[in-house]
Amino acid sequence: MLGIHTNGFLVAFDGPNGVGKSTLIEAIKNRLEFKGYDVYTTKEPTNTEFGSFVRKFAENHSGVSLACLVAADRYEHIKNEILPELNKGKIVIIDRYILSSLILQQMDNVSNSFLLDLNSEIIKPNLQVAVFADEAVLQKRLSERKELTRFERGNQSYNELFYMKKGIEELEKRNVEVMYINNNFNLENNIEKVVSYIINWRMK
Repeated sequence: MLGIHTNGFLVAFDGPNGVGKSTLIEAIKNRLEFKGYDVYTTKEPTNTEFGSFVRKFAENHSGVSLACLVAADRYEHIKNEILPELNKGKIVIIDRYILSSLILQQMDNVSNSFLLDLNSEIIKPNLQVAVFADEAVLQKRLSERKELTRFERGNQSYNELFYMKKGIEELEKRNVEVMYINNNFNLENNIEKVVSYIINWRMK
């Protein structure tokens, strides 16, 4: 991963399906904007035509081919969206980034070494937020959804949590700053924890 200097701040949120990333990100965005910060939120796979193709492809395909498509979407995302917004000095928040590849693609039997090589030229996040929740909480939240992806079906939360811990170890070896968040119930505390970290970093 590349440590690129910009005037912005890149935050990646990753965690198992059902952990509540979307709710957390929206609340953090609103809190930062209320405090006067310029925030840009985005997600992977992207909302582009290519990103939509990757989401559809992922329902029926797995392994190295899917990992390569996810990485290709990520590199286009960085070039066309993330880096331009960082260069404007914005706080950029991504819903899913490299850690999600280390979780989901490993569940598809793609090796850590291959995934890390494949993503070796991406921008290193200033902060990786690793969002956890208990397996029972994750399954309850997923049961309330009308539609599930293949990664959400069949009680795969245990495997997601297992590979998430292994993925975090790999990121920490590469000097990525990781913040651990337990998102079972304490949403307000988690919002304040992330917002305070970002503000303190920006004030340095």
